[in-house]
Amino acid sequence: MRILWICNLVPRTAAEALGFADIHKEGWVSALYEELLEKNKKSGSDIQVIIAFPISRKTAQKSGAGKTGILFGEDFYGFVENTARESVYDASLEERFAYIYEDCMPDIVHIFGTEYAHTLAAARALGDPSRLLIGLQGICSEIADNYGSHLPPEVVGRRTFRDTLKKDSIYEQQQKFYDRAVNEKEALMLAGHIAGRTAFDKEYAARVNPGARYHHAGENLRKPFYHGAWSADNSERFRIFASQGDYPIKGLHFLIMAVGELLNEIKEKGKKIPDIKIYVAGQQICGFGSAIKKIKISSYGKYLDELIEKYDLGDRIFFTGRLDAEGMKEQYLKCDTYVCCSTCENSPNSLGEAMMLQVPVVTVLAGGIPSIFREGRDGFSFRADPDDSAERIAKKLKKALMQRWNSEARNSSPTGEFEEMRHNAGFHAREIHNPDKNVFDLLEIYKSMI
Repeated sequence: MRILWICNLVPRTAAEALGFADIHKEGWVSALYEELLEKNKKSGSDIQVIIAFPISRKTAQKSGAGKTGILFGEDFYGFVENTARESVYDASLEERFAYIYEDCMPDIVHIFGTEYAHTLAAARALGDPSRLLIGLQGICSEIADNYGSHLPPEVVGRRTFRDTLKKDSIYEQQQKFYDRAVNEKEALMLAGHIAGRTAFDKEYAARVNPGARYHHAGENLRKPFYHGAWSADNSERFRIFASQGDYPIKGLHFLIMAVGELLNEIKEKGKKIPDIKIYVAGQQICGFGSAIKKIKISSYGKYLDELIEKYDLGDRIFFTGRLDAEGMKEQYLKCDTYVCCSTCENSPNSLGEAMMLQVPVVTVLAGGIPSIFREGRDGFSFRADPDDSAERIAKKLKKALMQRWNSEARNSSPTGEFEEMRHNAGFHAREIHNPDKNVFDLLEIYKSMI
């Protein structure tokens, strides 16, 4: 059985084999691939997985792939796509995929995600719903609807110098997600099979293409997260860790407001100020501390700057930059609390990683998160209703943070609520992200399609 995977990024395994830089994103795809190869080797299975991924024109020419992409060895294809314009449909991609299909002759095409226009091109080029499986990751339609919500209208409508130059204001970013959503829905309508893992994406799949067969397919985490566990002795008290914050739906503004209001409240009561710090992984979009960054700042980045200045948090917030798996693991284990405050997630792997390491968790209950996080059992949570203001959501987050810290203070013994939640989360994450089960389930999906 020959399976062609079409991915959004160069997986780590392919990057290492081809000498490309590892992007440190979507590492779970590489984890799944490596687990599948290992299981195939042990069982003597005849399943072969070939991976196709987008590359830049410069990379294609440098590697001798020409303008459209070519096979790199036996297991990898690169196809040229301008991923900086992911919402713009490129009809020439259909020819590139037709070439790949003719060359590798896959029994099944499995596309990971609907975020890029190549998903629609690959679906059109195949023209056979029975052989097409599309796996839902982020849901563009839902992201578009939620993109500018809970932000002040003046921030959504504002255009900084950078926004004007790049034609990339918050409003324009939202419109790009709506364009992606158009491609997403058409691609899903061409698929006979759709894979997901939450009630959120299952409902969406049924709404868009009720004729497609829905399959549950769990995600593996990167290997470092299956070993080790958080301990209070090795963590820094009141240190908060957020895995992303570079665009509005990730909700970093809620966290800044919540911490700012909490510190103000403590000051007003004349109590000792705790040394609360916020560490954020990923791209820094704020401009404080640099004149150049202020020129390049986006409207959302400027809004974060304004909040940081309003609450005087300049010496309490730190951006780590992009991190590999070991770097992320280090941040989880150092922090006092992992916070997920995104208003539109399907099943964030960062939450799974934190749960797996038994890190104390505070998370919003939105999108698909209720399918992977048990309210009241795996940690502390809050809700972000569509009609809530940013201030109201921040207030709910502040309350959840206080519940987390008060719970630890009340339950210093290993049998207390705080410790029980951590261990519950760890066991739950091991069920959800069980490598053997997830690979077995995926192979069963392929067999059922054949």
